[in-house]
Amino acid sequence: MIYLWYFDRQDAIQCSGINYVQDLPRFMVLLLAIQRMSFTEWGYNRVFEPKPGSSAEVQVPDEDIGEVDLAFDLKSDKRTTHFGLRGRATTVFPVKSKKLSALVPTLPHHNPHNPTNELVAKLYWPEEERESEADILQKVYEIADKDEEGKVKYHVPEMVWSHKFEDTSTANIRMALGLKDAERGSRVLYIIVFRKLDPITKLKGRKFLSAWWHIVVCHYTLWGKNVHHRDISPSNLMVYKTLDGRYIGVLNDFDLSSTRDSPSGQERTGTVPFMAIELLTKEAIEGKVKHLYRHDAESFLWVLTWVSLRYKNGRLLRKGRPLDEWLKADAIQCRKEKNDFLNTGRHKTKPSRSHKCSWKVVRSSLHVVGLFYADNHKVDVPETEDSDDSEKGDSDDDSEKGESDGSKTEDSDDSETEDSDDSDVEGSQARNGVSDSLTDVTVFETWLQNKIHPRLSAKFLDVRVQSA
Repeated sequence: MIYLWYFDRQDAIQCSGINYVQDLPRFMVLLLAIQRMSFTEWGYNRVFEPKPGSSAEVQVPDEDIGEVDLAFDLKSDKRTTHFGLRGRATTVFPVKSKKLSALVPTLPHHNPHNPTNELVAKLYWPEEERESEADILQKVYEIADKDEEGKVKYHVPEMVWSHKFEDTSTANIRMALGLKDAERGSRVLYIIVFRKLDPITKLKGRKFLSAWWHIVVCHYTLWGKNVHHRDISPSNLMVYKTLDGRYIGVLNDFDLSSTRDSPSGQERTGTVPFMAIELLTKEAIEGKVKHLYRHDAESFLWVLTWVSLRYKNGRLLRKGRPLDEWLKADAIQCRKEKNDFLNTGRHKTKPSRSHKCSWKVVRSSLHVVGLFYADNHKVDVPETEDSDDSEKGDSDDDSEKGESDGSKTEDSDDSETEDSDDSDVEGSQARNGVSDSLTDVTVFETWLQNKIHPRLSAKFLDVRVQSA
């Protein structure tokens, strides 16, 4: 017996078996049909159908602005690809487009502080029943337009153009076959073009921590406006450099976000190594745990932990990288790994010299997070935290030229307050009601804001993007 399987981004479909001995003619007709299938019948989109001798240039018809020219750089070392049969399969390529480049300055949400002329294209297969990323970003831009404090404005990605390929819906074949619930969990191909951003991991020291803080504040403000990101990970935290040399943090990738108008969808949101411990349980995987602000706040701390331990001078360590096992673990196993890290691992691990300032925020914040879980019987955490005495006097290894001759650089800002170990005070305060219902404000202040403020001076904490 031979069974044919059809795979797409939604799932797999199995046909009934063919006995190629007893039904040889039918089997031969099947092989002939497969041999003569076009690229479209094999699953290629007509727009991206490969042709002999063709380049990576395509023309996409658009009802609003006419035909859009796209030239993808498929060999770029900055591309992001995904290998797998099922899921969103997000792929990002550098792209050039005369039409879209001319459109950038006319955008109502144009960011004049990002000097780049480069564009990137994101191709992915989201669930159709979810609110599209393009629609969510429009709501984000409306919030940013009314933002007088600069907490959101210029801290979100700049979408240039988006397009939905209507004829690619995975529901089409299922409806043609008469399958039940054909539209449930169906996916469709989208393309969105953005202005280029850089990964936050290229930064170090206080510049990194400052950009991270920009994004924390942006995320918290959007959460209060009912735009819930729900997928905090290093790849979704980006930066750009202004003409005056300042790095600005950007909260990127809203395709798993939810708003007041969003249906729930069928996907579990989040990237496992950075998800909150409470979301790595069987109940959460089954959709029985509501995604709260504190879950994203905890994710920010896991990102800070990850970068502090695995990056040096803006580059991923080649060997001896801690936390590699988190990448290989499923949700349940990753929860155990994180419990162990909260209990003992964070006391034994040392950060790279580029992120000692960030590591002090990590240790102080995770202590409070650990106490929260301890009071809720999810992890055992010691009452007090290791002191930072061994690190006092150390500075982030992010000095620039000029520091050796006595001149002071931006990263060697000396207006930080003296480091101290306040875990005993925090521990007693946290024990007095840490298991109570936490408001978003309480989490933001006690888990994040109160930990970073003693570490950075006012100029690094300022989230506003000023005109040069």
